[in-house]
Amino acid sequence: MGGLRVLSAQSATLHPVADTTLFETDPNNNLGATPNFVSGTTAGSAGEPFRSRAVMKFDVASEMPPGATVISAALTLTVVKIPGVPANSTFELHRLLEPWGEGNKNNSSGIQATTGEATWISRFFLLPQWATPGGAPGTDFSTNVSASTFVQGLGSYTFASTSNLTADVQFWLDNASANFGWILMTQDEATSSTARRFASREAPTGGPVLVVEYLLPPVMADMARQDSTVAFHFNVEAGFDYAVEYAETLPATSWLVLTNFGAKAAGFEATVTNSIEVVPSRFYRLSRVPCNCP
Repeated sequence: MGGLRVLSAQSATLHPVADTTLFETDPNNNLGATPNFVSGTTAGSAGEPFRSRAVMKFDVASEMPPGATVISAALTLTVVKIPGVPANSTFELHRLLEPWGEGNKNNSSGIQATTGEATWISRFFLLPQWATPGGAPGTDFSTNVSASTFVQGLGSYTFASTSNLTADVQFWLDNASANFGWILMTQDEATSSTARRFASREAPTGGPVLVVEYLLPPVMADMARQDSTVAFHFNVEAGFDYAVEYAETLPATSWLVLTNFGAKAAGFEATVTNSIEVVPSRFYRLSRVPCNCP
């Protein structure tokens, strides 16, 4: 048989389409056009630290083909400023569950927000607001940690690929309208001086970089009909499960499973045949997901 391609990972390098700071020190200020964003804590006047959290969004769906399978994702941020007596801490990413407005204010402490801009209090100033100022876990952002990394001094830090980080990017590829990005926060918001300023998308260098590796959508090759039987084949790659589904009309309200294939140790070429004697037409689609292989 011919026509099948050998799958190899593709790579996409993405830069944010929006990023800003949620700044508890000035809770109605916006920092959307500032060349850095802040996450972590500074010393508060009454001993309680002031918190900052950063939000960022990448337009995954415009940079990768529909139906692709994300196999890894890693985010690199660059620290450009630290406190005079810094406290080191672990920073973590969480997938945002609600939309927000980047804004256009350019000042290290922000400027009073105008309509539609994100602040510590509001997702889009003045309304709607975050469920709680700075965002509420489980409502404004996922309680699951997408990735984390320990941050100390100046320089670049990478949130290495994890299953959750990869799943976030896959979700955004498949559900572009639900892509609200990540929120960045320190694990230790009770300790002062964990704040770090990271280069934002407006910075001349060092802005956030998301590197995604993915496989192109699976392809059914050499489809042919012989009398009342249709046949086609495709590559089954190790580490993935495949499902062949069919419908008899388009658009389809539901797809029925014809057969499943999986490869644990080594790939192979799968051949599918199906009788269409009793139907005037039939439509097929092929899906691929990573398997839970031992």
